[in-house]
Amino acid sequence: MPRSPRAARALVSLLVALVSVAGGGAAGYFLAGKFPKPGAQPPDAGPPPAEGAPRDRVGALGRIQPAGGVVPIYGPPGDRIAKLYPVAPGAYLKAGDPVAELASRKDRLLEVRVAETQLTEAKAARDAAERAGKKKIAAAEAELNQAKANKVSDLAAVDAKLAFIKLQSDAAAKHLTRLKAVKDKGGTVADEDVEKVELLKAQADAEHTATKALRDKTDTTYTETENAARAKIDAAKAELDEALARAPIKSSEEKLELAKQLSELTVIKAPVAGTVLKVIGREGQPTGMEPILHMADLGTMTVVAEVYESDVAQVATWVKAGPVAAEVTNPALPKALRGTVRTEADITRMIARNQVFALGPREDADRRVVEVVVSLADADAATAGRFVGLQVNVTFGK
Repeated sequence: MPRSPRAARALVSLLVALVSVAGGGAAGYFLAGKFPKPGAQPPDAGPPPAEGAPRDRVGALGRIQPAGGVVPIYGPPGDRIAKLYPVAPGAYLKAGDPVAELASRKDRLLEVRVAETQLTEAKAARDAAERAGKKKIAAAEAELNQAKANKVSDLAAVDAKLAFIKLQSDAAAKHLTRLKAVKDKGGTVADEDVEKVELLKAQADAEHTATKALRDKTDTTYTETENAARAKIDAAKAELDEALARAPIKSSEEKLELAKQLSELTVIKAPVAGTVLKVIGREGQPTGMEPILHMADLGTMTVVAEVYESDVAQVATWVKAGPVAAEVTNPALPKALRGTVRTEADITRMIARNQVFALGPREDADRRVVEVVVSLADADAATAGRFVGLQVNVTFGK
């Protein structure tokens, strides 16, 4: 045993260091066993194939993901969450279900009321202008109808007078002809009688001429009155059209529709149907910086496996011959999950840096991989849906 406190402290430090090294090595060994290096043979695959011999297993790391991906729901930048609806992880939302209300909703609803008032006022102004215009049109049409009616009656009276005067003129002419015939045959006819009949005929002819002139004047007057009435009708109609065009009905309706759309945007809704995975937002929290929640359709689940670049050709060869089975494992899963690489379309055409990192301390942190989508069996979808984002081991086989 050391005889001084300094030697004792040095011995304790040495023992702690040895225990730490031993514990780290054991943990690394355990993790390396749980998450084997990509391209390595699975534990039950037997001895590795000889050099150049075909392989019947390919291992890779991956993550469990919904087939449609995880959908983050954001609010617009510059706003704030005023109300968060009672949604919790595991809750199912239909497309359009409300998630949160924004603080700007009160202002947007006020804009809707203002737009509704403006539309009501515009319609009232239009209706008033329409009533006034129709009354002007009706008055002008009444004048036209009155002018037409007076024209008919007045011309009928004048025509009757013309006919009577014509009869007088014809009767005077016949009487004058008879008197002259008697006088020519030597009969006794006073010149005074002939002159009276001639005067009557001349008087009838003069009255006929004057009455005919009066008829022409009356017809012209009423024609001009009708034309003036028609012009009033046209002017009243044009004034009505102008008043209706000035009424801002269309723009008020569009303002109201825009205000309603903006107010609808203040209620954050689920864009798709799915299950809530995680709720991040809180009442009073600013929006736009991080999502309010994450959701996904868990009906169809997949695993996005990162196949090492040197192994992807082997998997692609298998897929050309038909669907390739895959086994998905992780200690957190209650059972191994079964999946399938269905077609070559499930294998991306681009090599990228890995996004899934092995947990073993001896594993490479920087690898070049190709993403391969494994469609999980429907019977395993419910199990996989509980572990979205879980890092898993994927083993492909013929």
